[in-house]
Amino acid sequence: MTRTAGIYVRISSDPTGRRLGVTRQQQACREAADAKGWPVHRVYEDNDLSAYSGKPRPEYQAMLDDLAAGVIDAVVVWDLDRLTRRPIEIEHFIELADRHGIALASVGGDADLSTDNGRLFARIKGAVARAEVERKSERQRAAGEQRRAAGLMHVGRRPFGFTTDGMAHNEVEAAWVRKATAALLAGASLSSIARELTGAGVVTTAGNRWHPTELRRMLASPRNAGLLVHHGAVIGEGAWPPMISVDDHRALAALLADPARQPGRPKQSSPLLVGVATCGICAEPTRVYSTRSGDRPRLYYCSTKRHLSRAAAPIEEYVSDVLLERLARTPTTDLLDPVSPEHAAALRAEETTLRARLDGVADAYAAGDVDELQLRRISTKLRARLDDLTAELASLSRRPAVAALLEHDDLAVGWRSTPTEMQRQILASLATIRLHSPGRGARWFNPATVEISWS
Repeated sequence: MTRTAGIYVRISSDPTGRRLGVTRQQQACREAADAKGWPVHRVYEDNDLSAYSGKPRPEYQAMLDDLAAGVIDAVVVWDLDRLTRRPIEIEHFIELADRHGIALASVGGDADLSTDNGRLFARIKGAVARAEVERKSERQRAAGEQRRAAGLMHVGRRPFGFTTDGMAHNEVEAAWVRKATAALLAGASLSSIARELTGAGVVTTAGNRWHPTELRRMLASPRNAGLLVHHGAVIGEGAWPPMISVDDHRALAALLADPARQPGRPKQSSPLLVGVATCGICAEPTRVYSTRSGDRPRLYYCSTKRHLSRAAAPIEEYVSDVLLERLARTPTTDLLDPVSPEHAAALRAEETTLRARLDGVADAYAAGDVDELQLRRISTKLRARLDDLTAELASLSRRPAVAALLEHDDLAVGWRSTPTEMQRQILASLATIRLHSPGRGARWFNPATVEISWS
């Protein structure tokens, strides 16, 4: 009897995306189909998908649909565990085969699902495959606990910026991690950094182009700061060298957690002083609008729309000139180090003390010295203070946007090439700006109506 076959190939993990495993399976399955004289309708391929996790396998489902519809009436696989590692799926496939008279062949030998012995063999094979996965999972869990106890990094797919074992830096990639971190802290967007990486030919460790979501995940990883993570929580320092400082990691985590930076509809860039300048009368923040005709200037006005209505262009030009003059004559240390080092050190010392106390309470509970109610009450109090400290440490800005601007030899050129959102950050970190009304009938720009107080 001539049958029409479908070839099903699958491999659980293909971090490189090169499809070497499924390609080898496909070649062997074609040879098996040719030996039986079965023409192949199509190949169903689920690459880099586990059959144990229960996650949807699109091509496996497509094959089942074609079997149910009579498009194919035979399946060729490398081995039965390529088909599934879950007994419940074996039962489903056996039931489907019984209803439609499906033949199942594997490179290692056929399984006749029309007989009780064939079905028993398939069930045993499926149970053995599931047991092996569970044993493998337990071995991996034990190995992971051992690695964490030694302060070693768990390594699945190679983390960007690290070598294969996760214990040393891939210096080329690490340089990009540092550059992307500095750019993001300086006000750049994830999209712009992803475009720069793509333009430079830099890809993920899976060989894919960078997208904002993947970039966000990579940059937010505590491992970049040499921190060891278990179940999403930092549990200590790792045994590998950090690529960025813990302070930069905290600042980056706080920045990326800001709801305003969450993925959503792209936002239009607003003018320079929106959110920075306030009204000189009511202290309300300024807004801006453009007239529909397009031949009239943009105007700044306060939120009340009563106290202020000023042409935006001359104000922005004046503020920019004053800022550049200020940057040129102020010592760099005064611009970049607004936070007391002693204050930051005190916060970090308190944070270390709190983490040690939390560990001590956990040890006391394990030893039976405190009960669960005491553990919960003490932990809740300590963690509340720890959360406050973490937020405060993350807020200790070293004015990275200012630092990025000062790297330019020509400040005026650097300022013009700086994105508007970064320009606003620079102004907000260095000055308080209040706009005053020039008075009725004023026709010329008066610098005295722009009040700039430097911080």
